[in-house]
Amino acid sequence: MRKQQSRVVRNKEFLKAFAVGFIKAFILLFLFYKSLVLSSILAIIYGIVNIKFYKKKHLENWRWQMNLEFREVMVAISSALNAGYSVENSFKEAREDLVLLYGNNSIMVKELNKINSQIMLNRPIEIILTEFAQYCKVEDISNFAEVFHTAKRTGGNLIETARSTADKISAKIETSREIRTMVAGKKMEGRIMAYIPLGIILYFWISSPGFLDCLYTLSGRFVMTILLVIYLAAFKWSERIGDISV
Repeated sequence: MRKQQSRVVRNKEFLKAFAVGFIKAFILLFLFYKSLVLSSILAIIYGIVNIKFYKKKHLENWRWQMNLEFREVMVAISSALNAGYSVENSFKEAREDLVLLYGNNSIMVKELNKINSQIMLNRPIEIILTEFAQYCKVEDISNFAEVFHTAKRTGGNLIETARSTADKISAKIETSREIRTMVAGKKMEGRIMAYIPLGIILYFWISSPGFLDCLYTLSGRFVMTILLVIYLAAFKWSERIGDISV
């Protein structure tokens, strides 16, 4: 039942991504080509492609949120170990702390439920964490799983390992937040500048009907295609400039 509900929600999200991509592409293409048929066909293609972009963006946001919550897990595990809990029980305590912070439906709470279920089946915790790291593919979690595996087998200081991981993730997250804050304004300026050419075309349509008709002939559309390629390249370039990863 839950899988069916999850599939329905996912399909709705994909449909929304298609609709958003279609509308944006149709408006852009209609301004450049003034053709319902051509704009609709190309917009449908972009709508399908936009689903892929949505999946990529959704995965990036999922991993970012996973990293945020995993930092709290490391803090909770470190505190539990320091209080004398075993490694296995520290994950149960971490789950309780995380529920208070993010609620039962948070990403990491669901993952901790799976981890704790496997612990109850007497599976080695280091193996569980390694499989979890392979599943989520988050760099900090993968690094922690490797260090934890080594520390568990060699009798290393697990408290210090958890605390050190939490500190490193916190520093990385704060750096990422500062960068996002700094580039947010520039990204907004870039988007506004990207809308200006479209606004100019729309302005001529309203204020001087027929002024741009020469650009919607067969030869004119060749020119508009070149301009569209330049416009999209400039837009993509501006997006890449602000895409800074830590």
